[in-house]
Amino acid sequence: MGKRMIVRRRNIPCSICERVMHVVFYRDRSYRGGHYFGKIPMYRKSELDKMRHRGLHKSNITPTWTVDVYNYDPKPYAHFEYWECPECYWHPRVRINEIRASRVKVAVKKKRC
Repeated sequence: MGKRMIVRRRNIPCSICERVMHVVFYRDRSYRGGHYFGKIPMYRKSELDKMRHRGLHKSNITPTWTVDVYNYDPKPYAHFEYWECPECYWHPRVRINEIRASRVKVAVKKKRC
């Protein structure tokens, strides 16, 4: 295996535990130091309201499978890169920070009501 050329280095926070990862990117488009899962679109509340108000229609994916589809696609105002540190990726029971824990508790209470 030949020598890989480093293109850049970035300090990226983990999306779960918010620990900073030191990720190294190489010329052959590979990287090390974290696990990348893609970009997540972020929507404004007004765009989501437009989507809900425009209604649904049924779409047949297969002859036996029908799905409800929204008539409007919300436009994202930004994208969030989802990265996980090796500890959160390989050992998902890592404790999350207090802020995220409180958000999870609120979300669970809302679902139960």
